[in-house]
Amino acid sequence: MIKLWVISYDIKDDRIRRRIHDILQNHGEKVQYSVFECKLNNKEFEFLRSLVQPMLDKDDSIRWYPICKWCADKIICRGKAQMLEDHGFCIT
Repeated sequence: MIKLWVISYDIKDDRIRRRIHDILQNHGEKVQYSVFECKLNNKEFEFLRSLVQPMLDKDDSIRWYPICKWCADKIICRGKAQMLEDHGFCIT
């Protein structure tokens, strides 16, 4: 089952922050500075976490917020914000 994940991070090291940004950009869409929305199935989610977690330092932070279908349908965007399109497929 595919679920929407909101992923936010605060990474001290510029090089690591850029690597995490690039990894997340390959799996979702940047919606704010250091915030991504990713539509992932369980296998993709676990894979993504396994890539990112080892890079973190003790002072770094990453948060993974699962958004259920019911809540995702109620997301409100204003300004330049746009909802992620559901293309009906996922490349892994």
